[in-house]
Amino acid sequence: MRTYFVCPAPPCPNGKLHLGHIGGVYLLADIFVRFQRMAGHRAYYITGSDEHGTHTLEAARRLGRSFGEVAEQYVQQILECLRAVQITPDVFVRTSSAIHKENALAIFSELQVAGYVGVRPGVQLYCEHCSELVADSLATGRCPACSSPCDSNLCENCGLALQHDTIREARHASCGRDLVLRPIAQAMFDMPRLAGQLDEAIGESAWSEPIRSKARAWLRREVGGLPMTRHFKHGVEIKEPDSLAGQTLLTWFEGLWCFDTGIRELCARSGLDANATLHDENSELLFFMGQDNRFYYTLGVAGAQLARGYPIPKNNSVQDFYKLEGEKFSTSRDHALWADEVARAVGPNVLRYALARVAKPFGTDANHFDLDVLMSAASRIRVWEDALRRYAESAGTAESTELSPKCRRFADDYAAAVTALRFWDALDIIDRYFELVAFENAENGTWNSVQISLFLSLLYPVIPELAMGYGRNYFGEAWAPSLERSAVAAQPKASVDLPRFGAPIPASFALSTKKRFR
Repeated sequence: MRTYFVCPAPPCPNGKLHLGHIGGVYLLADIFVRFQRMAGHRAYYITGSDEHGTHTLEAARRLGRSFGEVAEQYVQQILECLRAVQITPDVFVRTSSAIHKENALAIFSELQVAGYVGVRPGVQLYCEHCSELVADSLATGRCPACSSPCDSNLCENCGLALQHDTIREARHASCGRDLVLRPIAQAMFDMPRLAGQLDEAIGESAWSEPIRSKARAWLRREVGGLPMTRHFKHGVEIKEPDSLAGQTLLTWFEGLWCFDTGIRELCARSGLDANATLHDENSELLFFMGQDNRFYYTLGVAGAQLARGYPIPKNNSVQDFYKLEGEKFSTSRDHALWADEVARAVGPNVLRYALARVAKPFGTDANHFDLDVLMSAASRIRVWEDALRRYAESAGTAESTELSPKCRRFADDYAAAVTALRFWDALDIIDRYFELVAFENAENGTWNSVQISLFLSLLYPVIPELAMGYGRNYFGEAWAPSLERSAVAAQPKASVDLPRFGAPIPASFALSTKKRFR
């Protein structure tokens, strides 16, 4: 039995979760967790809310409300969006919580003692008109590497983390005026000291080739010390040394590190030693993220893990930005469909399958979502349900045998694909298996319970409600999805005593979506 800590990047509470957030990050993590549990392993879903970002401050200023009120409102809406698509984290860490702040400072102190954090002269962008030191999304400009629009934290296009003195055409997002640089003392994480060790660890990792290659290229060409603190009044405040007093930790450090807080909370619940568990060779840490987070996860977080004596993450699931009708999903531009609203309109099963189908290998930039994707998903689920019902109703006899070698290979290939985070391959395997067993062509044939059970088990991580509904209808309440054990033979019922899980996309929803985005 292995232990998986599955940690999707914590969302910033500046709005609800749109379908790009869900499909590219949170759904894929849920599929992985459900699969590993089905395979008999311990798998934990750990995420949280990154509540100390400048996007939340911008939302608060726009709404004329306090920072804390806005963060609380959107945290609750984020949780509602996750529930709407049947995602329930085992731990949801509020970065504003006392336990997280204490843990973030403990990690910072640990790195200081180990000699990986030092205080050095730095700079921070400053608006002379507003008399304000600015950070992250409060400053805009152009990336020094690719010339794309960026904020003062990172470039969403190429993924590079940015130093304030390298940003071109820096302007204050609030007033639009040019920004200047002000000298400050700043805590810096000593990446160059780790470079050789980290490069070797990444080279030997199971990370996909595009992610591994880019991380190593950044490490060799771009990375100096990584700033860890800045002047921003919201966040985890540094108490010492005196030269940093009043500064707060950058969100790449304390926000993303909610995974560590969550792991320690889980271990405490179970009476386990967190340090020993993280060092255990049967424990694996995996991160799920969009393309904009890959620099800090693959270098910052991985480097800090090494500096603390832990292995780097086992793997990283990174998705290109999801696009809606050809343009990137965007909360700020209101170019988005919100997860809770769409789930209410089309149902969670159709939505989960549609979004999973959009996922592609990183770097292909082919994550396109539109109304046709939803309609295709609804149609596919309808085909599966029609076939399952006809098969049960037309079967004359029932049998239960071990899986054939050919069916067994489908199960093995599916397991390998999900374990390697190749979700698109896993979905293709489901389609090929369905064609092989030909449920839809059964007429007065034999009910093969192991084939039905395996099909529902392949579906389970992606559309769990449908799989559990049909599995328990056919095999009783004790049925559980599994790729390993055969289902107990059961005489099929003459009819299926449950409603359908896939339905046509409502005409009103289709019409409103077309009007809005086409």
